[in-house]
Amino acid sequence: MSGSVPRQLTIKQSLLAAISTMLVWGLEYYDIILFASLAPILEIYFFPSKSAIISAIETWGAFASTYFVRPIGAMIFGWIGDVHGRRAATIIDAALVGLATLSIGLLPTYTTVGIAAPVLLYTMRMLQGIGLGGEAGGGATWALELTPRNIRPYINGVMYSGLSWAVFLTSFVTLSAKSIMRESFAIIGWRILFVTGAIPALIALIIRLWGSESMEWLERVKTRGVVKVPLSVVLSRYWMPFIALILINLGLTIYYYGGSGYWPYVMRDIVAPKLGLPPDKAYTWALVLGMYGGIGAVIGELLSGFLIRLMGIRSSFIIPSTLMLLLSPLIVYLAFTMNPLSIYTSLLMGILFGLTAAPQTLYFTSIFPTEIRWSAVAFGWNINASIGPLTTAALLFALEYSPSSPFMIAIYGSVIMVMGALLVALGSLIRVREY
Repeated sequence: MSGSVPRQLTIKQSLLAAISTMLVWGLEYYDIILFASLAPILEIYFFPSKSAIISAIETWGAFASTYFVRPIGAMIFGWIGDVHGRRAATIIDAALVGLATLSIGLLPTYTTVGIAAPVLLYTMRMLQGIGLGGEAGGGATWALELTPRNIRPYINGVMYSGLSWAVFLTSFVTLSAKSIMRESFAIIGWRILFVTGAIPALIALIIRLWGSESMEWLERVKTRGVVKVPLSVVLSRYWMPFIALILINLGLTIYYYGGSGYWPYVMRDIVAPKLGLPPDKAYTWALVLGMYGGIGAVIGELLSGFLIRLMGIRSSFIIPSTLMLLLSPLIVYLAFTMNPLSIYTSLLMGILFGLTAAPQTLYFTSIFPTEIRWSAVAFGWNINASIGPLTTAALLFALEYSPSSPFMIAIYGSVIMVMGALLVALGSLIRVREY
């Protein structure tokens, strides 16, 4: 901002921008948990088949399609954001994500329109993915450019906490809706959850319609002009920081998807029979752990700004991620044996994850010049988003066709995936300079 703009107004604008990004970006994790919870219902309404395996594959194909197209969304909105302005890009992607999420809750079913129902579902999922591809990384670029440098670590923590708020709230809302609606949940409850999921995107859209353009971007365009194909510049001249971005984020993405993203299924189908418990009880336990993990992550993300200012960006990555690496075998074991202590360890792991993950956006937006920043951050981030769910699929495939004990494979698979992912992130820190 220019010197004539009051400092208080600048802080207000940065907070509103951060909140809008928090809301839209949070829909990513809201969608993950919501889809995982509703997959059996969606199979019935959109993919009826005599084969349960085929129905499951078709259902999870709809989920995966969202992630496969996200790099495309990153390229489209990265170009819009770098060439035509941050505000325009954020408005369009918030509208697209909100409209697609709302539409999923209103779609007709297979019994009503036949094959058109799954086709429409896939279409809406891909549109949602394109919008999220622009938002992930891009919304953070806009919000942080509106923020005074001395408070960016704190605003960044607020913004990133949207992902973990979504984890907590989705688990809580899903459990509450199932408890209150009971039999009617499978009829109308799932639709309500998708429709209400569009509300955060609507709020974000309103904020952005009244928001400001990034003065940092405007000044750079005025002095140096725009780069017509920003992604080509990223890949040709800034490939080293781009690779560092991918590897750091890939480690944390795999940690989430491969380490905990598939736990509800493992709890229901493998842990419950092993422990002699009803499947619903084990599944509910997984959602409860997700709630506590989400609360912990919010705490960690909100505290991350203080850790960054105290220790610097490198230490703010290394310390919590190393603790996660050391504690992960114990935490996985306690969770899969449904030990009551796992509530507290999930809370602790959530705090450490929040402290580790939140600095990503602050660091990534600091290592690329303004004229190519949106394209670089969004494209690198969404390459990982398209890879992450494959780790969950790989683990589920290993469990399905395991010749030995699926319970032990579930434990060892999670531990190996979590520790391997954290080692990738830690190893990538060699390339990290101080913020």
